[in-house]
Amino acid sequence: MSNAHEFHQIHLPPSFTDLYKDPTRPYAKPVLSFAEICERYELCEDMAQMLCEPSLNQMATLHITEEDVIERNFQGLRLSPELLNAQESIWVMQRLCELLNWSLEDLKIKLEATLPSSANPLHTAGTASLGSHDPQDTPTPLLSPKR
Repeated sequence: MSNAHEFHQIHLPPSFTDLYKDPTRPYAKPVLSFAEICERYELCEDMAQMLCEPSLNQMATLHITEEDVIERNFQGLRLSPELLNAQESIWVMQRLCELLNWSLEDLKIKLEATLPSSANPLHTAGTASLGSHDPQDTPTPLLSPKR
């Protein structure tokens, strides 16, 4: 984006802006500026759009379920926490489901359950706190092993 005026052209869904607010203080200001949130939103929206075709291809070629596709994509996003934080990754998966008209019940709860307890929803990619990333912060499987 080249100037601040362009940021005002973007409609930010509340589900996205809420990622940058303290959930215990819903009326508090976000932890990022409006311009930073716009940049994060564009990255996340682009990521969700970009994953549409590969996700459909995974289902067709690997003969896996929608839930399996979401699990694989989510785990892939979590391999690069410097790109997207945990909550942004969950938002991308929810947006991907919207774009593909997939209705996965309790998706956010399932994805959050795979995160280590140390995952801070306000830990934002691109901030100084990135240096504190714990290498043990690897996601656990979304699905239980099939028997």
